Amino acid sequence: MTELLIRKSTYDLAILVAGQVVATNLTEEVERHFLAQKQEIPLALQRGFVLSGTITPSAVPVEMAGYPIEETDCFLWLGHMERFAERCFGIKIALREMFPLPSRLPWKQVLPIFNPGLTNREMVDKVFISRELTPYESVDVMRYSGSGASAPCLYFTKRSAKPTLATMGLPPKFAKHWFAGRQTAPLNLCGYGIGTSLCYEVEKQFLDPGTWTWFPENTLSVGDVAYGNCLPHDSKVRFGCSYSDFGDDDFGFREAICLKPKT
Repeated sequence: MTELLIRKSTYDLAILVAGQVVATNLTEEVERHFLAQKQEIPLALQRGFVLSGTITPSAVPVEMAGYPIEETDCFLWLGHMERFAERCFGIKIALREMFPLPSRLPWKQVLPIFNPGLTNREMVDKVFISRELTPYESVDVMRYSGSGASAPCLYFTKRSAKPTLATMGLPPKFAKHWFAGRQTAPLNLCGYGIGTSLCYEVEKQFLDPGTWTWFPENTLSVGDVAYGNCLPHDSKVRFGCSYSDFGDDDFGFREAICLKPKT
């Protein structure tokens, strides 16, 4: 039998990576995925341990176009989000201290969305059902990929009734191409749920009263992609899904900046 030879540097790196896997605090969903799909581990070591289909922002530091953060309404809405988090999540936080805020933002009307690490079901229970705003689920929201608990994060997206206009009509299967090289990633279902509920609390209006937002990172095993919108006649948020190649002028993505807590 031919003995398998491993370079010392490879062995040393493997030991180092083993320790770092604990330090990176991966979610249980991610860990279970790669335990079941061991063939994906070599690629994950090169690109980072993320679930298949996840769209990550460009790591290339680029000067962000837009406005100085002081010229936006970001700080006002951070206050709204902090009070919302205290009421709905039972968490008293200071987002400006917890996260490294950018000096500039692409939008003047900003929607900050704090996710303390909720599953999709916890999001529905805490930001809708507990407030008697029960959404309609055509499919159980826990059946989508990326529905498990995540690390705490803060999203910034444009506070607008419609998704990002440049993406309207784009089928979700092209999301990776559209977001390639950008500093933004598509807002996901959990973040959208928190954000639209916050908007309703402050402005008495959900997102997407006449449009739909795709969540290209939240898919079913058959490949269908999740979306969210509001049903204007009864002011109810709807979570549905459709084919990844479905394109319609009323469907689009919401691009978001995702921040991790300060270390």
